[in-house]
Amino acid sequence: MELRPLTKSDYEFLVSLQRQDDVWEFIGTLPLPGEGHAHHLFAIRESDLPLGFAGLVKSQALDGNDFEVLCAIRSEVQQRGVAKQACQLVLQWAFQTAKLDRVIACIDDTNEPARAIALKIGMTELATRPPNRTVYVKYRDERSLTRA
Repeated sequence: MELRPLTKSDYEFLVSLQRQDDVWEFIGTLPLPGEGHAHHLFAIRESDLPLGFAGLVKSQALDGNDFEVLCAIRSEVQQRGVAKQACQLVLQWAFQTAKLDRVIACIDDTNEPARAIALKIGMTELATRPPNRTVYVKYRDERSLTRA
């Protein structure tokens, strides 16, 4: 599996991915390639086969200064660990290349698979937001977390 920057050539695949019920329900309209520098989006591919997309989008979940990790995977390749691996690669890029201090994920409370992935990649619960969403966070410097 590899991540490569999303381009306009991925548009048709993104449209088909957006039609999946689980994508539409939990993510809504997908950010499109070429929407400016507010997003850092990557195509998830295995050889020449598109599997999904992952990346960072400017989030309004907290104070509007954070980037939020998003990931959407084709139905037929879910349950193979692709989303977890893609999210790990996005976090690695966020902290090592983009030098972000933290990344968040604002996840609907009924989206158990996304919540499980957030925990598996080391994110911790930060806050709740109406309606029925929880914000998870991962810091570049994990030592900055207050341990209870």
